Amino acid sequence: EPEPDATGAFGQNIAVNDKYLAISDGLRNKVILYTPDDSGQWQKTREILPPADLVLGPWYSAPFGRGLELDGDILTISARTMNPEWYKKGRSQSLKEGIAESLYWRYLTNLKAETPLKPIDLLVEPEPESNLVRFNLLRQGKIEQFILPNMGKRVFGSNDVYKMVALDENRLLVGYLSENEAGGAYLFDLARPEAEPIELSIEDTNLGSTLAVSQQFAVVGSDGLNYPFASSPRWFMTLIRNLENGATNTIKSFGKVSLSGNILAVMRPSLDNTYLSFIEVFRLDENANAHLITKRTVHQGEVQNGFLFTQKYDDSQRICIEPLPKN
Repeated sequence: EPEPDATGAFGQNIAVNDKYLAISDGLRNKVILYTPDDSGQWQKTREILPPADLVLGPWYSAPFGRGLELDGDILTISARTMNPEWYKKGRSQSLKEGIAESLYWRYLTNLKAETPLKPIDLLVEPEPESNLVRFNLLRQGKIEQFILPNMGKRVFGSNDVYKMVALDENRLLVGYLSENEAGGAYLFDLARPEAEPIELSIEDTNLGSTLAVSQQFAVVGSDGLNYPFASSPRWFMTLIRNLENGATNTIKSFGKVSLSGNILAVMRPSLDNTYLSFIEVFRLDENANAHLITKRTVHQGEVQNGFLFTQKYDDSQRICIEPLPKN
């Protein structure tokens, strides 16, 4: 249950494991932390507020808690603030000089020790004047850096709005966009970062703005929001690959993707009426076929670490948490 003053942004970002549940409420610039009690019910234990020196914008910009990552006792929180230099010089001059409208931040805390938020490097940072990109990944309770080639792509790993990175142990999936707006992803093996990555794409199709990876599967999709709508249905597809046997398949579904083992969720936005968005939950088989488990009209939803999270439009401040089916 949310707090009485929770806003419509409650639950915009969620991170969960067997010890913690972190939920952002960006319009209040808070991350609320829950832990399970003896009966398995999630109980609020604390709130995490932004650092005092973080210059936040107006309340409606929802700057703090835009991204959450959880690994053991370690939580990272991302934030976005307005760039005062951009507003000082104005839109036209800033575009000429290449000044970004927003500034991005990332913080780390140890939940067990309740350490203060510590500023850390962003998840994706291009190396200046080179074709290399530095990834600052939360792995095994600490930040590890990997420098990888951008594979000659215009956008690689992130843009001004989207995080195009998914990680599961040594599997790093990085989304990209090419000059013609077609896209896909590269799968890197962090145990062998020098090895040639596997490319996952469909010719002339805009993929890569949303992706997910588990030990068995990689999924590359399109959120359906970051490019002009095209007449070809191939622009609204999701690519699935079984990483154990190489089987590859596609489904005619688009939207934010998430994976938990062999369970795939696609949170599909509505193109006409925002109240008609829905989530599809599939079970993936060894041939990368997707078998529909459930389809629901919801405000937003995803799967993560054995749970399905959903929010309804008529009760968007309440989050429904369900265990995923076994096998």
